[in-house]
Amino acid sequence: MEWLLAALGDEILDADEETFYLFSQARTSQDLGMVDPKTEELDLCISGRDFTIKQSPGALQSKREGGTTGATVWRACVLFAEWITSPKSHLFQDGLLGPNSIVIELGSGISGLVPSVLSPRVKRVLATDQQYALRLLQENIAFNRPVSKGRSSRPQASKGISNAGNVELAALDWETDDIAAFLRKHGLEDGVEAVVACDCIYNYGLIDPLVQTCADVCKARSARENSNETPSKPSLCIIAQQLRQPEVFEQWLKAFVVHFRVWRVPDNMLTEALREGSGFVLHIGVLRER
Repeated sequence: MEWLLAALGDEILDADEETFYLFSQARTSQDLGMVDPKTEELDLCISGRDFTIKQSPGALQSKREGGTTGATVWRACVLFAEWITSPKSHLFQDGLLGPNSIVIELGSGISGLVPSVLSPRVKRVLATDQQYALRLLQENIAFNRPVSKGRSSRPQASKGISNAGNVELAALDWETDDIAAFLRKHGLEDGVEAVVACDCIYNYGLIDPLVQTCADVCKARSARENSNETPSKPSLCIIAQQLRQPEVFEQWLKAFVVHFRVWRVPDNMLTEALREGSGFVLHIGVLRER
């Protein structure tokens, strides 16, 4: 852990300064950040592995209360999935994540890309989102499970919500759910190795609930650190996002640094598609000691 923090460079102490720096950099022209919101099926290749992802353009256009942004695949999610499975991330190479790790993803949406690329490399992944996204999320995870020896084809997605291998799905509402109770329900009262959120920061109303949820999940590992049990590494909170509105980003970062020590992942630890000027950024947070 100490090696990682040293490699990440200077800790971010000033949200205004970080916002000015990021948004003053030249970056490629981007749309909202969806890969292709009009198609019902996307073919993608992540780190040499082919995926077919079903989307719901109809749900995206609906006026569902609580939003529908999770009904499509976002470019930040694709780039993050490529990064976390690459040697550039250092997380697996340096033992911060491994075969005994548990990861929780917040705001998974429907793609299942992050759980799918992580599942062969960790003990367990819990993918979470609002209830409306879970059916397609489950279908995409089930359909894109690697074909093992002795199985001639991919599995058909089952009806209803179920788990797929070591990937579990659960409805989670940042604004209303009791996070401690949610973790107990899913056997995660001792915490997780990492919390991941890809492109979940896009309006003011979600900032405080998201940051508080990240902090509450990470507190479970922190509570164990302060008990008489065997100490464990603190949870990493990894946030990937597209740079859109500086005001929204700045408000998120100001809220995030209250709970977390924060570092921006430098270019030498990023894949080319996430480096400075790409319009995307990765931050890693470690819960502050209280």
